[in-house]
Amino acid sequence: MCLGSHSGTLPLPSWSERNDEIASIARRQLFFIGGAPRSGTTWLQQMLDCHPDVSCKGEGLFLNHFATPLEKLVAERRKVLQGKNTGLFRHTGGYPLPAADDTEFLIGSAILAGLRQQCAGKPYLAVGEKTPENVFLFERLQRLFPDARFIAIARDPRDAIASAWHFFHKPRPGEDAAAAKTAFIRNALPSMNAGAKAMLAFRDKHPAATQIVTYEALRRAPSPVLASLFRLLGVSERAEIIGTCLTRTAFVAQTGGRHLGVEQNGAFFRKGVVGDWPATLTPEMDAMVRDELGWMFPLFGWQA
Repeated sequence: MCLGSHSGTLPLPSWSERNDEIASIARRQLFFIGGAPRSGTTWLQQMLDCHPDVSCKGEGLFLNHFATPLEKLVAERRKVLQGKNTGLFRHTGGYPLPAADDTEFLIGSAILAGLRQQCAGKPYLAVGEKTPENVFLFERLQRLFPDARFIAIARDPRDAIASAWHFFHKPRPGEDAAAAKTAFIRNALPSMNAGAKAMLAFRDKHPAATQIVTYEALRRAPSPVLASLFRLLGVSERAEIIGTCLTRTAFVAQTGGRHLGVEQNGAFFRKGVVGDWPATLTPEMDAMVRDELGWMFPLFGWQA
C-alpha cells in the first residue's frame, strides 16, 4: 500500500518498491571520486559521466550531510533511550538500543537513495559520485560497499592553491594581499596534506579497487588515463567513446568558447593549464608549500 504524507500530495512509493530500487543500484558497479579542491575533480567527473554506461554526478556531500548528521542522530537516540530504559522503564526493560551497525546501514541507504535519484531510472552499468572530501570517506565507503571502486585525482598543490585563491578569495578593501594569500595557503596545507596521505594509504590497502590519476597526466595524454578508468569500472573503453568524452569536456566546450590558457578569475574553469602557479605565488609561498607537501612531488612527478 502506498502512503501519502499530506492531503493533496502525490502518494509515496511503497517501502518495498523503493527498497527494490536501491537494491538494484547497490548491485551495479559503484564508484566514488575524491581529491583536493581545484585539483580537477569536476573535470574528471564530467569525463566519466559522458560515457553512455556511466552515471557520475557531483557533489553528493555524503560525508557532511549524511555520515556526520546520522552519527549524531543515532548517538542522541541511544542516549535518550538509555535514559528512559534506566529510569522510567527500568522495571519493564524499555526499548532496544540501536545496534552497532545501524548508523552504517542508514548512511549506506541514504547514499543509495541519492544514487537512485541520480540514475533517474536509466540502466547505467557504473554509478558514481564526486565530492572532493570523499578521500576522507573512502575507507568507510569501502566497508559499506565492498565491491565499489575508488578514484582520486592529484594536482601539483601550487597550481591547486593558485586556482583556489582566484576562485574562492574575495578581496577586502585595504587588505594586505600578500598577507591574505599567505594566510590562505597556511590554512589550506593541513587538509591537503591529510587528504593526500589518506588517498595514498587507501590505495596501498585496496590496490585493485583504487586508481589515482593526476591532473597533469590528464592534460598531457588524457586518452590512456580515461581508458584505464573505464577498465576499472568495467565499461567499454572503445576509442570513439573516449573521443566523445574528451570532446564534450574539452576546456573550450566547458567555457563556452574560451581556449586553454585564457584566464578568467572567478570562473569555475579558470585557465586549464599546468605549471602556471608562479604567476600567483611568490618564491616564499612556493617554499611554504614544498616544506609541507614536498614529499608528494617525487611520487607524482612534479618538479620542485
